[in-house]
Amino acid sequence: MSSLFHWLARLVEAYVFFIMVPYAILSWFRIEPGSVWARIQYFLYRATEPVLRPIRRVMPTTGGLDFSFLVLSLVLLFVVVPVLDRVG
Repeated sequence: MSSLFHWLARLVEAYVFFIMVPYAILSWFRIEPGSVWARIQYFLYRATEPVLRPIRRVMPTTGGLDFSFLVLSLVLLFVVVPVLDRVG
């Protein structure tokens, strides 16, 4: 059972570093619609939006900046992963 929690912790880390971070980086650039980058960005959007949407509802944007990504990343990396590692 501990192996399961260990792998869940690694999956959460992979989600943050391979889905969330690339989506955040791509959001900084103007991407041509219909390009390969636009398809990648859309995939990443679809993978992150269901998780970020509830945080956005609770937390208002400040000065046009969306901090939901930062909040979710910190919670996942500094709360969820250590708890999963501790249990596992």
